Amino acid sequence: MRVSDLPLSALERIVADETVQYLEDASGVTGRLLTIRPALDERLRFFAASAHLPAAALDLGGVGRMAGPACVAPAAAVALWDAHRRGDLARRARLQEAIWPLNALFVRHGAAPLVKLALDEAGYPCGDPVRPQRPAPESVRGELRAVLAGIAEALDA
Repeated sequence: MRVSDLPLSALERIVADETVQYLEDASGVTGRLLTIRPALDERLRFFAASAHLPAAALDLGGVGRMAGPACVAPAAAVALWDAHRRGDLARRARLQEAIWPLNALFVRHGAAPLVKLALDEAGYPCGDPVRPQRPAPESVRGELRAVLAGIAEALDA
């Protein structure tokens, strides 16, 4: 998967437009938020995307997460958010650890291929991703099942 970033100078020009209030950082580098946040005048709130550690992004001031993994494991995403808001750092850490392998699958195989595979696993076959993207290899299906089972276990703990 190829990731491209807007340079900080471009983000500074964008945030000069007062109608822009939020940023979804999809760089995949959680630490980049430490550069973006102060440079963009604290008035710009941000969401973390797929490849981030959601707990770390929340600790850095993130207001949420827009992510394929959250679509695939929504109960875990909500539970992590709730644990964060309650200050239950132990539960949040357990959930983050369980969710991370799903994030890693997204990084390796891409959002559309993994969402499509997860939908198929859930009984909603929706076909392959739009070209030029390729479907996730069939060998990933077992790994996805194991990751989702680990997330379910963490939710029950």
